[in-house]
Amino acid sequence: MPLVQGYVRKMSHKGLSPVSYFWESATYNEADKKDLTAKESTSESPVESWIGKKITLSTNDEIRCLHCGKKTKKSFSQGYCFTCFTNLSETDLCILRPETCHFHKGTCREPEWGKTNCFKKHTVYFANSSGLKVGITKENPVSNRWVDQGAKFGIPILEVESRRDAGILEHYLSQFLPDKTTWQKMVTGDPPNIDLVREANKFLNHLEKNEFLSPPDSKSKLVWNRLDLSGGVTEIQYPIDSYPEKIKSLKLTKETPITDTLVGIKGQYLLFVSGVVNIRSLSGLWIEVST
Repeated sequence: MPLVQGYVRKMSHKGLSPVSYFWESATYNEADKKDLTAKESTSESPVESWIGKKITLSTNDEIRCLHCGKKTKKSFSQGYCFTCFTNLSETDLCILRPETCHFHKGTCREPEWGKTNCFKKHTVYFANSSGLKVGITKENPVSNRWVDQGAKFGIPILEVESRRDAGILEHYLSQFLPDKTTWQKMVTGDPPNIDLVREANKFLNHLEKNEFLSPPDSKSKLVWNRLDLSGGVTEIQYPIDSYPEKIKSLKLTKETPITDTLVGIKGQYLLFVSGVVNIRSLSGLWIEVST
C-alpha cells in the first residue's frame, strides 16, 4: 500500500517548534475530459512520521498543469504547462522580479488578479537560511515564507502597500546582501549565527538617510513603514534526525525511482542519507510514496 499518491503539490506545514509537514497532491477524473478540476488531498499523518524509514518515491513521468490540469510533457515555472506559463500573471517575470511590475503601464496579463494579489500589504524581511538574506512576502504570518525557504531564523523589518514597492526595496537591499538561499548550505546544517536585529537596524537606518528610493516612472516617493523589532527574532525547528551524508540533488524519473532512508525535512526538501529531493520543483508530477 502506498503512503500517498497523486500529482504532487508543495508540502503544507504548521507550527514552528518543530514544523509539521503534510503531503499535498491532486487527482483528476480521467473519464471527464471536459472537466479537469483537481481533487486536492492532504495526508492524514504528517510527513515527519516517515523519518527513520526507508521509503520509495516512484513516478510514471506524467505531469499535469497546476492551473488548468492538462497533461504536459514539460513543466514550466515549477508545475505549469507552456500555455499557462505564458499567459498567467502568477507566472510572469514580475513574480520572480517584483520590481519589474508593469501594472501601471496597463500591460498586466490579468489585471484583476494583479489587483487582488499584488496591491496588498507586503512585508520585507531578513532571514537566515544559508546566511543573511533579504526577502519579501504577502503571507501572514510571515513565518510561512521562512519555513518554505528552510530559514532557521527570521525577522520582519518593514511593510509597504504593494508587491512592486516591496520588490524595489528588496532589489535595492540585494546590492548589499543576498536575496537567494544557497540550498546546498541550507541542507548541510544550521547556518552561522547572525544578529538579525543588528543587521536590520543597520539597513533601516541606511534607508532612512536615502531620498532616492522612489518607484521608476513615478513622481511619488516610495512609502514604507518601519516595523517594531522589539519582538525579536523567530527561531524555527525542523524535523531532522540527521543531515545527508552527500549534498546531492536526487533525480526522480520513471526509470530511476528513489529508495532511501528519510532523515529529515527542511524547507520543501526531503533529506535522505544519499541526497535531497526538492518537492516544490516536482510540482504537478505524479508521485507515489511507499515504504
